[in-house]
Amino acid sequence: MLTKLKVGLISGSALILLAACGGQEEPTNNSASSTTESSDSSSAAPNFEGKSFSVTYEQAIADFQEAHPSVAISSIDFDKGFGAYSFEINGFDDTQEIEWEINAENGKETKNNTEKKDADNDDRELMVDDLMTIDELITKSEDEAQNAVLVSWNLEVDDNTNTPLFTGEFKEGNNEVDVHLNAETGEFLSSEND
Repeated sequence: MLTKLKVGLISGSALILLAACGGQEEPTNNSASSTTESSDSSSAAPNFEGKSFSVTYEQAIADFQEAHPSVAISSIDFDKGFGAYSFEINGFDDTQEIEWEINAENGKETKNNTEKKDADNDDRELMVDDLMTIDELITKSEDEAQNAVLVSWNLEVDDNTNTPLFTGEFKEGNNEVDVHLNAETGEFLSSEND
C-alpha cells in the first residue's frame, strides 16, 4: 500500500510539473512584416515603437491582389501616417493607376483610389515573388545603421538601374539615415544621411 502511495505521489508531481511547463509559450513577435525577430529577447528591436501589427507584409500584398487581381504592384511603403502604421501599395495596369492603403494595426482599408493612367508615366512592376523576405531585408538594413532605429521602409524599382530597391529609413537622434539595398539579393548599395 505504501509503495502504491509513493508511486501515486511521484506520478502526480510529475503531471503537475509537466502541466506547468507545457503552459508556457515562447514570446513571439507577430509583426513579421515590420520588425525583426531576435534570438536574444533582451535586445528586441525598438523599431516601429515596439508595436505588433495585425496585418503582415504578406497579408497586405494578398489583400491588394484580391482587391485588384489584374494590377501590377509598383511600390510598397510601410510607415506611420495620421497616428497609425500602414502599408501603402501602388499599382497599375494598361489604363489605370491604383493607390491602396491598409492600417497595419487594425486591418482596415483606409484608401482605395483609382485614376486614369498618365500616358507619360513609365511604371515598373515590382516582382514581389522574386524579393528576399521583408524580415531579411530589415535585418540587413539594420546591419548598416546599427545605432539607429528603423521608422519606415519602401520597396520599388529603381528608375535608373531597373533593380528592385529596398530603402530602410532610420532615425539616430536628430539625424535621418536612408539605407538602400538590392531587394532581390540584399546587397548593400548605399546610405544617405540627412
